[in-house]
Amino acid sequence: MNIVIPFEGRVRTCIRSSYILAKRLEINKYTLTGDTFQMTGVTPEQIVILPDSVKITEGQELTDDILRRQMSIEQFISVTAEEALPNVLGLLLRIAVADGRLTDEELLSVKPALEDRLWQPGIAVQVGDVYTFGAFLWRCIQAHTTQGDWAPDLTPSLWHKVEIISEDAVRVWDAGLAYLVGDVVAYPDADGILYTCLQAHNSQTGWEPPTTPSLWQAEDASGDNPSEEPQYEEEPEA
Repeated sequence: MNIVIPFEGRVRTCIRSSYILAKRLEINKYTLTGDTFQMTGVTPEQIVILPDSVKITEGQELTDDILRRQMSIEQFISVTAEEALPNVLGLLLRIAVADGRLTDEELLSVKPALEDRLWQPGIAVQVGDVYTFGAFLWRCIQAHTTQGDWAPDLTPSLWHKVEIISEDAVRVWDAGLAYLVGDVVAYPDADGILYTCLQAHNSQTGWEPPTTPSLWQAEDASGDNPSEEPQYEEEPEA
C-alpha cells in the first residue's frame, strides 16, 4: 500500500506499508497503523491511500487518474470484539423478536438494557428491531429508514408499542397498536364506552372507535351490541 500525504495537489510524503489497519475515533477521524508508522486523528482529506500497482514518487502530481484509484479508509477498519458486541446483540434481538420468540412481556422485563437504543431519524431499521421512543419500547413491523415525521407513535404501520394488557384490565384504545378481531377496548378512557374490534388493523390518530364503524362496534351499558337486532323464538302452535 502507498499512504500519500498530499500538499497543493502533489505528493509531499509517501509511506509504503504491507498492510494498513484503521480504527475510527470519531465520525470523521481515524487512527492508522502500518509496518513502520502510526497516525492518530487522521481525516480522509489528509491522506490518499493507493494500491501497490500505482507507482508514486514524492513531488509527483496527483492527477485525476491517480485519485480515481485511491482506496477508502473504511475498507481498512478493524473492529474489536468489544465494539462488535452491541451490533451482534442487536442482530440476535432482531431475529428473536421477528420470529416471535420474544414476547412483549419478555421485552419489558429487559427494558433497562434497551433504553440506550433510542429512536432517531436516519436509522435503517429492519423487522424485529426494538427502540425506545418517549417512555415506551417500540418494535419495528416494517423495514424502513426512519425520518423526523415518521415517529413510532404516528406510524402504526411501521411500529408496534410494546405493552402488556392483563386479562382483567380495561384496555383503553390508543394509537400505534395492533388490534385483532374480537379485541375489546374502552374509549376515550377506562370509564368510556366499550368497543369490539371488527377488523384487524394498526390503530392511528383519526381512527378512533367512534369515527370508524367499519373497524369498531360499540356496546351498550349491558354489554350488548346495540346494532344487533333482538332474536325471538317462535312459540309452538297450539
